[in-house]
Amino acid sequence: MRFGVVLPQFGQWARGPEVRDRLGIMAVSADRLGYEVLWTADHVVFPATISTPYPYGPSLPFSVTDPVLDALATLAYVAALTPRIRLGTSVLVLPYRQPIVLAKELATLDVLSGGRLTLGVASGWLAEEFDLLGIPFRERGARTDEYLAVLRALWTEDRVTFVGRSVTVRDAVCFPKPVQRPHPPIWVGGRSRPALRRVARFGDGWLAPPPVNLEALAADVATLRRLAEGEGRDPASIGVASSGGARSIDDLVERLPALERIGVTVTGVPVLAWGRSFDHALELLAQFAERARLEARP
Repeated sequence: MRFGVVLPQFGQWARGPEVRDRLGIMAVSADRLGYEVLWTADHVVFPATISTPYPYGPSLPFSVTDPVLDALATLAYVAALTPRIRLGTSVLVLPYRQPIVLAKELATLDVLSGGRLTLGVASGWLAEEFDLLGIPFRERGARTDEYLAVLRALWTEDRVTFVGRSVTVRDAVCFPKPVQRPHPPIWVGGRSRPALRRVARFGDGWLAPPPVNLEALAADVATLRRLAEGEGRDPASIGVASSGGARSIDDLVERLPALERIGVTVTGVPVLAWGRSFDHALELLAQFAERARLEARP
């Protein structure tokens, strides 16, 4: 089992000039302690008042006036500070971005990081954010599927022709290609049946959104495996990322055997959510690495 940690690029942790130090310290510490992946989250613009229900809790876990640093720019920053740890989005809201431009940005990040990008995507949930960006909310699922196809084509084909509902590309050439072949791993977030079908069709892994208990997680993984078999894929080839709803280091350590039995391959360690301060979060990062016997790197 591998372990990941969310970077302090949103909410209270992203306030003020100290955010650069926080990002660097968290990224370098996680890399040295033996964590596998750094995750960033994604929002572009908020309405002053949100009416759409937050799907993963009673309310958005930070204020709309708190900063949210761009997910890819943040990963590029920490890529320059770290030699080994993978760089992931959990998740990038795919319909928000023009896919041809995004293909270039992601390939560049993969090249400059030496092939460390893991692309986590989802179709999004905040209707008001779609409205502010001028993107039809009802088309988000179809656009996600189409944009994934465009990305894969631009990353793997020397001459690209693609005709879709919202994207048309004719005899296009897009270089550089990503370092990772055929392309960076694509993980898909969301718990709805369309999201799980998207994982089964496109995904190298599933990013299970919080909160979740072990029973619900096991049921979702079983559903995902059935859908993968229906797509002619080996279910064992699809990774699963989740912390299983753990609320502390002790709780997470106790859950690890159950998470592994369920099929979780990457466990999130939410030290920023558990920490009373940034320094405390760093202490928790080191404590979990010791408890989980991660292999420290020089």
